[in-house]
Amino acid sequence: MQDWKSKVNYAKDAGYNLVLSSEELDRPDVDMTVFTSALLPQYKIHAVLYYRRFYDWLHSLYNQVTKNHHKNLTYVEWLDEDMFERDYDLYAVEVYTRYMKVPGVFNVSVVNMHEDPHNFNTNARFACGHMDNAPHLCKIAKSIRIEHRNPSVSLDWMLFRKRLSLHHSIKLTDSDGRWEAIKAKFLTMTDIPKICLSNKWQSKLLQVSLEAEMFLTPKAWYSSKEGLESLKSDFKEYGPNSVVF
Repeated sequence: MQDWKSKVNYAKDAGYNLVLSSEELDRPDVDMTVFTSALLPQYKIHAVLYYRRFYDWLHSLYNQVTKNHHKNLTYVEWLDEDMFERDYDLYAVEVYTRYMKVPGVFNVSVVNMHEDPHNFNTNARFACGHMDNAPHLCKIAKSIRIEHRNPSVSLDWMLFRKRLSLHHSIKLTDSDGRWEAIKAKFLTMTDIPKICLSNKWQSKLLQVSLEAEMFLTPKAWYSSKEGLESLKSDFKEYGPNSVVF
């Protein structure tokens, strides 16, 4: 905290604005009142959060947890009431609500990641739509080509391999060359067995997603074809079937 205060004091003395970005700032255990006290009264605080539809965000969270902590659980096994209640605090609706209550925050704005998704430029959307009085930065942001460095990767093969190792009578070592042949066969399969979410969970995820869209986006957006109509269509195609084995 002392290091943070010294950086803020340096910026104050130099007349600089500050842009602070961290995924950790969505955590409910971060005391933002203490954190932002170093900025007041010299700075006005504008919080910007990115909105991703709930069912899509939740599955991304599952992928991240599974990869980073080497969990061997399907999405159906991972998704339970305890997990839902705990991790919902990290979602955009709860983050937005918390930041609206932080002293010194005069505005909380939302970057809608589903608006024109094929041409979405995260830097330009942030600098041009949510940075206050920054036309030069907006111009620079528009000129920079954005690369997708962290695309979502299917975990189907990883889970299949782990379960094969656990349950198949023939045990293969990690270095066994037959894994490549098995993987090649697996990736050509078009009828990979699926375990869908229960009707209860499908209904709950859809309802929470619809409510979040209406809470975080303007009425003109969620009433359009790109809004709730698109959400329902996408959920029907993608949301309930994002699980395997």
